[in-house]
Amino acid sequence: MAIQLQLTWRRKMNVKLGVFACIALAIAVGCLYVMDSDSISASLPRMTSADDATYSLAAELPQIKESYPVYRVRPIKITEDQVKEIASRFNLSGTPRVSNKDTGEVLVVDTSKQPEEQISVYTHSGAMIYHILDKEFPNEVTEQPELPSDAESEKIALEFLKKTQMESPDAQIVSVGVNQKQEVWEAGATEPKVSYDVTKAVRFGRTLDGLPVYGDEFAVILADGGEAVGLVKTWREVVPNGSVSIKSPEQAYADLLAAKTVRPSVAAEFDRIVIEEVSLGYWMEPRGVIQETVWPIYVFSGTATHNNIEEPYIAYVFANESAER
Repeated sequence: MAIQLQLTWRRKMNVKLGVFACIALAIAVGCLYVMDSDSISASLPRMTSADDATYSLAAELPQIKESYPVYRVRPIKITEDQVKEIASRFNLSGTPRVSNKDTGEVLVVDTSKQPEEQISVYTHSGAMIYHILDKEFPNEVTEQPELPSDAESEKIALEFLKKTQMESPDAQIVSVGVNQKQEVWEAGATEPKVSYDVTKAVRFGRTLDGLPVYGDEFAVILADGGEAVGLVKTWREVVPNGSVSIKSPEQAYADLLAAKTVRPSVAAEFDRIVIEEVSLGYWMEPRGVIQETVWPIYVFSGTATHNNIEEPYIAYVFANESAER
């Protein structure tokens, strides 16, 4: 008997995107490195973190500057009228209601449309999410949807952003690819019997002081026929607000081993983690979190292994002590 499963690959895709963006931007800004890998291995011996996963360092460490800019998030205040105005850009009508007080989510659902369409605006961050849920996450797919090429996807996404007034001048396309798959498996099989690419995503990123920003969410989701069926945008506006000196790469690596990371450590899920690149960037909090300051971070990326299965790994450590308070 065939079993149909709907799979979303967001976690892996986001990890891969973060690694890709970091590598691409590092090349673009011409990052400098010091110490060869043998020297690093000698100065930073293989250690085990607090959550009992084994790390090893197989990367050169970045050369750092005396100080790095810090950014202040522009304050925002989202009113009911503003939510209605944003909804109107997507031709949606309905009464805004608080969906989640903890995250500041305000939801508008237009039940006059078939299928229904909805939009969420987050008062904590100004983020917004638009969905045509039945088209973005269909219950069952029985044939391959007609998805646009990468070049066509970029054009459709940019036109959709312009139409809905959701453009950002500092946003750059960083990837175009499959966002969601639906697969049919048979019992005991090692690969799917049938696999359908359900949607594509055009994802955007940005830099601050020439360094990539992590945590931002900005993507247009395209479905059958190239229809824009989803948009997520967590894109805080920031202004420079002084500068800070940062800890050394060696100190940051020690923090990684001690699980002192920006997000909760997932190291315990793996048998082995090899860090293959260390770089710098900036961190944006998730959409449901109030953020006042944007701090620099160290980015540790590489390969994690569990039961001999490898997958991309990425972790973030605050680069300065002030951000940890």
